Amino acid sequence: MSADLSRISIILVEPIYEGNVGAIARIMNNFCFSDLRIVGSIPQKNDFYLAMHSKEILENAKIYDSLKDALVDVDRVIAFSRRKGKLKPVDLSPMQMASYVHDLPLLKIGLVFGRETFGLTDDEANLCPLRCHFSANPDFPSINLAQAAALACYEIKSFPQRVDEDMGRNLTDAVGKEELEKIHGYLYGVLEDINYFSDRETTNWETFLKKMLVRMNPNKEMVYRLRQMFNRIHVLINGKGKGYD
Repeated sequence: MSADLSRISIILVEPIYEGNVGAIARIMNNFCFSDLRIVGSIPQKNDFYLAMHSKEILENAKIYDSLKDALVDVDRVIAFSRRKGKLKPVDLSPMQMASYVHDLPLLKIGLVFGRETFGLTDDEANLCPLRCHFSANPDFPSINLAQAAALACYEIKSFPQRVDEDMGRNLTDAVGKEELEKIHGYLYGVLEDINYFSDRETTNWETFLKKMLVRMNPNKEMVYRLRQMFNRIHVLINGKGKGYD
């Protein structure tokens, strides 16, 4: 059975150079993707020229004022970046990214590509819990926007869909965006209430919890158990439970 790739959005943040958007539309058509989202301006004339036999994707592209708006209905978000380091950890290799996408066949996935010049702002990057990095020449790691999108689409399209339960946990019951954000806020709130954080905290626990949850992809039972465990901690420390709603 072939994977449904219509649930995967290719999201471009303020693309600058004419032609890149058109080339991405063409590669999306090559690999059976259809949902193109653009933060910023509509495609230019040259984009339509390069979108050979793929103009319908450009014509149906959704335009947004901000990345936050573009992600409003997306359950999981993966950003692509050439930068890596202590403050910019790599969460997924391209193959791991493709596996992650196929493991969540019922959820909407957003693949985010930043500006050709400076990528994503810190605020935009904070909207993307997972980061994927393409290994390249360390002396010249910057990959053209359209080529990066092509590599991502190819990895997903060519990755064999997991259908054998022995290959891993069945993730078709993973909770969506709303429930994931709710349990994230609850866990972080409990930690705040019990004064877990020190005055000179060096770990960004809010980001850590977000990454942990999107990597875990909990189902409803797991969410319930997390609530139960953290509520019990809250009772032991503060003498009372913490409401979830």
